[in-house]
Amino acid sequence: MNQCENVVWVETIGGFLFYPSKYSNVTSGYFSVCFFITFPTFPAMRTMSDTTDTSADAEPFKVKKLSSGFDTDITLPGSKSIALRQLAIAALCDGSTELRGIPVCDDSAAMLDCIAALGAEVTKHPEHITVKGPIDFSDRTIKLDARMSGASTRLLIGLAALRSGNTSIDGHESLRARTNKPLLELLAAQGCSVTSDDGHLPVTIRGPIRPATTIQIDGSLSSQYITALLIAAPGYSSGSTQTIEVTGELVSKPYIDITLNEMYKRGVQAEWIDEHRLQVTPANYQGGSVSVEGDATAATYFAALATLHSSRITLTNLGRDSRQGDYGFLSVMERLGASVERDTTTRITGPAQVAELSNIDMQAMPDAALTLIAMATLLPEPIHIVGLSSLHHKECDRLECPAKELTDMGVALSTSYDSIRIQPTPVHKLRSHTLTTYHDHRMAMAFSLLGSFSGSLSIDDKRVVDKTYPNFWQDYERLVASTRN
Repeated sequence: MNQCENVVWVETIGGFLFYPSKYSNVTSGYFSVCFFITFPTFPAMRTMSDTTDTSADAEPFKVKKLSSGFDTDITLPGSKSIALRQLAIAALCDGSTELRGIPVCDDSAAMLDCIAALGAEVTKHPEHITVKGPIDFSDRTIKLDARMSGASTRLLIGLAALRSGNTSIDGHESLRARTNKPLLELLAAQGCSVTSDDGHLPVTIRGPIRPATTIQIDGSLSSQYITALLIAAPGYSSGSTQTIEVTGELVSKPYIDITLNEMYKRGVQAEWIDEHRLQVTPANYQGGSVSVEGDATAATYFAALATLHSSRITLTNLGRDSRQGDYGFLSVMERLGASVERDTTTRITGPAQVAELSNIDMQAMPDAALTLIAMATLLPEPIHIVGLSSLHHKECDRLECPAKELTDMGVALSTSYDSIRIQPTPVHKLRSHTLTTYHDHRMAMAFSLLGSFSGSLSIDDKRVVDKTYPNFWQDYERLVASTRN
């Protein structure tokens, strides 16, 4: 069983282990959270019944050392965030949608299978996917397998609330550890019948939802709850303007802005009317053709490699018009001295010497925060990264788990509940290490940055990246090969 800490047992609550972290100042009152679930691996077509952990059979994969001076074009996988939203919208659309750029990965495959099970017609072509909606809103009972996709789960909960029949949603053990309680409690209060394991999967929902014209949702844990309500809104607004009020300290607002932009592309106007309230104007989604741009979170790994190695990367399918929040990570690289050219493509050129960056708030870019954590010890001076509270609720605890791995490599650091302070470490002092990824795809990709310098870092499971970026190691190898010529 993989854990992100040798813990002091205090209390177990709903699938989490609460403990004082050895990286934290315990007297300050901060506590850390670590999943203690045994995470399964996830081949592309895994089903709920196939939950055997095969990571013990995987050979550790050594990350090859990179030389400076590469100049490479990278075509990123399509944005998972955009793709999943567009698939949900297509499932609600009364007509056909042609989707190009849907990433070939486990999360997309899970969503496609689920909307097909809900009654949408899904046809795969060599260059695009066609989805014909709408889904089946009848009283038929439907079972869905979200596999390991948290974003898909939240969107599917929103779709399920529109149906008259029972919709049961389940997934792998790691997905069951992630709470959906604020969203499920709202649905129950607005007319749905909801059965769950205290907010965790498996869940069964029977609608249809009959919401008040103004509904409230806690935004302090995940913006995905709000996205689920927004995407489903045209199906439950009943011809009147729907207002969604966000309570608590909102995390990941840029992801909500992605949702608003994708809804607008399909004919539905949704917008912020103040800092805490969103308004959806009654309308139906329109069919048509949609192209999905490159994934900005995937871009962070290559932007960081170019910055650290004084090299150049051109991202061929991600440009200045992107609304993805993690596109802002390029501004972080500029603060470290990189030059970034933004046009229809994006080019990052690393500096001769990386600049200092003593403090930064990454609350608006939680998925990109792990990239910065992994590269932090390679920076010239200590860095204090704050705004990280939502990292505890990802595929693994993306604050304490990387802290443990860095510590095992000889990196000096400290954490609080929502921050980490990391000291620079000379590359030759980094210990040889086999990274425990905790079956989190982003742990493997982010820590490749350290392996690119040390040449002594191995990954416990090479295929963990299949969740969102199956070709990551091939694209990384292109950088290695380009410096050999």
